Amino acid sequence: MPSSILRAVVALGFGIALALGVGELALRMIGFGRPVLYDNRLAWGYRPRPDQTLIRFRGAAVHVNALGVRGPDVAAKRAPDTTRLLFLGDSVTWGGTYVSDAELFAAVAATRLARAGRRVEWLDAGVNGWGPENILGLVRETRGFDSTAWIVTALEDDFRREKTHAGEVPYFDAPPWSAWQELLVLGANKVLVGIKRPKPPDDLARLADANLERYRDVAREGRTAGARVLLVWHPTVDALAGGVEPNRARYLALAEPDDASLDLGPAYRAAGGRVYSDGMHLDVAGHRVAGEAIGEALARVLP
Repeated sequence: MPSSILRAVVALGFGIALALGVGELALRMIGFGRPVLYDNRLAWGYRPRPDQTLIRFRGAAVHVNALGVRGPDVAAKRAPDTTRLLFLGDSVTWGGTYVSDAELFAAVAATRLARAGRRVEWLDAGVNGWGPENILGLVRETRGFDSTAWIVTALEDDFRREKTHAGEVPYFDAPPWSAWQELLVLGANKVLVGIKRPKPPDDLARLADANLERYRDVAREGRTAGARVLLVWHPTVDALAGGVEPNRARYLALAEPDDASLDLGPAYRAAGGRVYSDGMHLDVAGHRVAGEAIGEALARVLP
């Protein structure tokens, strides 16, 4: 090989390696490279592994405690003078890793209750990609972590979900070898989701009916565990603009006399609809709005 070609190949290789290295550093500065790690379990499908503390996107602080839920460290057994709030749901409840723990609506609601003189703990057991069958598996296995109140947040998309399993979502059970790997996995998942076709309408209707019963079972598990149950409805940006929500009314109707229900739509509208980071998930301001509304509802329902 002529020396000029060899020099060109070496220069090209060096340039590629330099670009990859600089890109790796840039991605890690953004927040890639050290994602939340998940387990793989029969009961609930998957959820974050215990004892993780991370700094992620936009400098967001994320802590998964020893119970395997997002939020402050708490004892397995609740102290008698403590109100413990358990938040259940999907990625809306989880809040994303671009929102710090202290800014989640779970934390905001707990602070709202604490202002009234209560000693309050909060546990955010929301998980990205979960459906109601995942939630049901968790509460049956854990009995709700000895919580005083269960706050179950649902949205229309949840009624179209079957139980989600590890491997069906772009999450890691071991650290990725680089920030590039995490970015590529997330990108590939976005492509796959974009070409996925929905189930036929009849299947979706049957699935919605089955998921309504699963939510009913979640609420029943909460009552059996001695907790107050608050059923919360989260509208997407399309629903807030007048889109159809066929499951909203019948979900909220699951609340029994000792329970409570809350539609966050009025609170979002009062904030001018400026609560979303995308068409579904909340930004920091949205978490504040939702948390204040949930805290007020809890103050009315808790003894």
